[in-house]
Amino acid sequence: MNVKYLLFFLLMGGMISCQSSDEYSEETQEPEKEQEEESACQAWQDFVSRSERNVLLDFSYAGYKRGEMAPPDIWTLGYKKYDITKYGAVPDDDKSDRAAFMRVLEEIGINHNPNARAIIYFPEGEFVLYDENDKVDGKSETMQIRAGNLVLKGAGRAKTSIVMKAPYQPLEGLDYAGPMIEFKHWSGFTPELSDIVGDAVKGSFSIEVASASGLSAGDWVCLKLEDNSPELIAQELKPYAVSAQMTQLRNKGVQVYDIHQVKSVRGNKVTFFEPLLYGVEKKWKWKLCRYNYYENIGIEDMSFYGNAPKEFIHDQWAINSAYKPINFHRIANSWVRRVDFYSVSEAVTFTECANVSAYDIRIGGNRGHCAVHTSGSSRVLIADVVDEGESSTMKDAGQWHAVGVSKHSLGTVIKNCVWGRDTNFESHATQPRATLIDGCSGGFIQFHQGGATDQLPNHLDDLTLWNFKATYVLPGEAVEWKWWNEGRDWKFLPPTIVGFHGADVQFVASQVKIDQDHGKAVTPWSLYEAQLQRRLGYLPDISYLK
Repeated sequence: MNVKYLLFFLLMGGMISCQSSDEYSEETQEPEKEQEEESACQAWQDFVSRSERNVLLDFSYAGYKRGEMAPPDIWTLGYKKYDITKYGAVPDDDKSDRAAFMRVLEEIGINHNPNARAIIYFPEGEFVLYDENDKVDGKSETMQIRAGNLVLKGAGRAKTSIVMKAPYQPLEGLDYAGPMIEFKHWSGFTPELSDIVGDAVKGSFSIEVASASGLSAGDWVCLKLEDNSPELIAQELKPYAVSAQMTQLRNKGVQVYDIHQVKSVRGNKVTFFEPLLYGVEKKWKWKLCRYNYYENIGIEDMSFYGNAPKEFIHDQWAINSAYKPINFHRIANSWVRRVDFYSVSEAVTFTECANVSAYDIRIGGNRGHCAVHTSGSSRVLIADVVDEGESSTMKDAGQWHAVGVSKHSLGTVIKNCVWGRDTNFESHATQPRATLIDGCSGGFIQFHQGGATDQLPNHLDDLTLWNFKATYVLPGEAVEWKWWNEGRDWKFLPPTIVGFHGADVQFVASQVKIDQDHGKAVTPWSLYEAQLQRRLGYLPDISYLK
């Protein structure tokens, strides 16, 4: 694994110093509390002290089981192992093994089976799961798995290969293709359980509902807001104003989908395990809904290969979406780890998921459209992703959009990821909020973040860049980086920026909440780790925390 930067921690009573990493040495002694408070950077100090100046959310609840433990060693779960070669798959014969895979799925039972307790094992070798002969009536069909407690397991990322030999065709009436394999719960945020009748500030844990009937500890729910009141839209965009081109926001209104697990119910007070990532005001159209999901889905120790062409042309379906191996849809407490992707349109997408961890991932081969990203999900953790996709003109280009967020995602943490020069972290509009870009490095190129004009802004409140290292920026953009460009399709609400370094980029001061320690890295290197350490009192034994 490439470890590009060191983690620097100076621990004392839960406080972590935020001095420049260049000043740290192993001989540094733990300071007295007063000295520590004096040397700590203002952003971290304000968070720890709960100062009125604090602008940081607590991102530490992201990931599998809220970051409190690693996904399990699957061989300890007692699941039944299904070796795909026992069902007719033949490795390395260059023929489709899709029928064998479908036989395994049929035996497991994938039509709403929340407790499959199955490991589908792919031994060493290459397995083709889609070629031209796998079309049905000339169309590509997604292999949809409606099940939980199910793992796809390989013999190792360098040993087991899953191959898409042919491009998936566009979905009927659309200009994009579906994924090859999709884990999906069909139901959405239904039924609506109650109106929310009390205000709750961002960062708090409880809400007041009209009725808590039918709710119990352990349930998963969604705080849903869909309200196109002009007053709410104006409040959402402060200090900016809505424009005529922002038709998605104007017509559908402010949309928030904040997914939570219930910790307790007392009367009409519902308390969650996780803090709210968006403040609730009862005067708007807030609803509490049931969140329907499957959980404990794992993909590990294998590589996926597509056939994206060498020449990347944005907005062509055959390049943007024809080679999408994996999608998660309404999946909770799940993971993707030790997995590589080569020449794919998209690596893996998490749609309306909650508390999923994707880490130790490599992306290579010919450049595709997207890397790893969330779409309308809550508290997904994406860590240790190295994107080395190549374009026809640049070896270290990266995917067109690097790791990132889209739709109404909340609380996504993108930690210690590295991407190429000709890209940027994704922020694909349609109302993402509360995203942490944590200790990452790569290109910092405007307009590689994506988003259609009618779905702007690219990102709403609480985008946080912590210790970001810009490896390349276009000369014209470096002089005066505008987060809200009135004349162009490029619009972010003011972000929080701490420890931005690398390429010399100057931000418009009025367009950021804060821009502290510009030009140097700070400690803690990872805001996510520091917050998790402070919350738990320890760091769990997980590879992305080392």
